[in-house]
Amino acid sequence: MLATVLVLVILIFATSGDRTVSWVESTIGSIAQPVQTFASNVSNGIVDFFARVFNATDADKENEQLKLRVAQLEQSEKELEELRLENERLKQLLNYAQTNESYKYVTASVIAKGQGAWFDTFTINAGRTSGIEKNMPVVNSLGLVGRITDVGATWAKVSSIIDSRSTVSVMVERTRDGAMVQGVLENGSSSSLELYYLPSGSDLVPGDIIVTNGLGGVFPKGIAVGTVTEVTRTSGNDSNERNALVAPSVDFNHIEEVMVIISTDGETE
Repeated sequence: MLATVLVLVILIFATSGDRTVSWVESTIGSIAQPVQTFASNVSNGIVDFFARVFNATDADKENEQLKLRVAQLEQSEKELEELRLENERLKQLLNYAQTNESYKYVTASVIAKGQGAWFDTFTINAGRTSGIEKNMPVVNSLGLVGRITDVGATWAKVSSIIDSRSTVSVMVERTRDGAMVQGVLENGSSSSLELYYLPSGSDLVPGDIIVTNGLGGVFPKGIAVGTVTEVTRTSGNDSNERNALVAPSVDFNHIEEVMVIISTDGETE
């Protein structure tokens, strides 16, 4: 309000004719000038804003629409790629199931995992309502993943064979010699397996395939476990001495879907 009065006073003096400007007019003018400048800048800014809004060309509008369309297409492309990859993984699981028709499976997706890069323990989105029970085997298209260790209505926890608390009864596919493998993953340091209790004098060499032997009542016979990478004992009587290092068949750095074997007509003892 004060600024408006000052502006009016200046205008009165300015239009009163050609005369000498008094010190009062000069003083008032000096005070009012910043106010006038500010008001003019604000006014010009508002005018420019609305001019840009209402004077936007059809080309500008079309350009914005094209940018939006490009962003939508890029998002759709990402979603299609995710669906393609998921479809490929599920197809591999289906192929595995078709080659092992004596098993009945429940397919599930991973919804949570333990800390670190490795999938030593994780949670899936299927549980008791899907027929899953504790200690059921878990596999994917590459081989043995682990077993169920805890079950809820719609979820279950899986302990992988690479976990240091896990042991699996196995055999060398080529020689049929029995042994045990144990996970060595502790504090996220490795995803290898260690092989123990191989018969003395067994002809084990790097490249030998290790599979489940069906003993113990948990894992069916013949599921791929891993490949021998290093033989560490060729002789001796100490059964507690590690016989070999085994690289798992499953990529425990990348697991997204698994199958739980809920029943089997195969060999178990």
